Amino acid sequence: MTNLPSIFKHRGNFVDSFDRVFDQVIAKQFPSLSDEFGVDFFSKSSYPRVDVIDYKDKIQINSEIPGLSKKDINIEVKDKVLTISGIKNDKTESNGSGTYLYKELKHSSFRRSFTLNKNLKLEDINAKFSDGILEITIPKLEKIEDEILKIDIK
Repeated sequence: MTNLPSIFKHRGNFVDSFDRVFDQVIAKQFPSLSDEFGVDFFSKSSYPRVDVIDYKDKIQINSEIPGLSKKDINIEVKDKVLTISGIKNDKTESNGSGTYLYKELKHSSFRRSFTLNKNLKLEDINAKFSDGILEITIPKLEKIEDEILKIDIK
């Protein structure tokens, strides 16, 4: 197993690249998707995987990020782009007595970004992290239903 070609030892690099290509193809096929929901699902990268749910009053982003604590995760909004990032450190200690025969667990940094539209309350974003699940809630601005403005004639 230790003499396997590099592509097999680092299979995760290939899968991530393929996922990025797939995301780009879908984004080109459905260009209005991000405008309709206010989230650019296919930007930057494909990890962590997310579910994005559109409610009447909010957008919710759920993500599985196993093996991390909330101190390892960073969430920022800059120029209407929400970014989730973090670092997965190698927690196994090498004492020199063992050799990996196969290594699939990723120990690296990640970054996933979402372009947010103007119909969201960015200042009221909430996030919670429990048991490897990150939940981000972004409230929507209240819509004024076709308000009629009466103009007085002078």
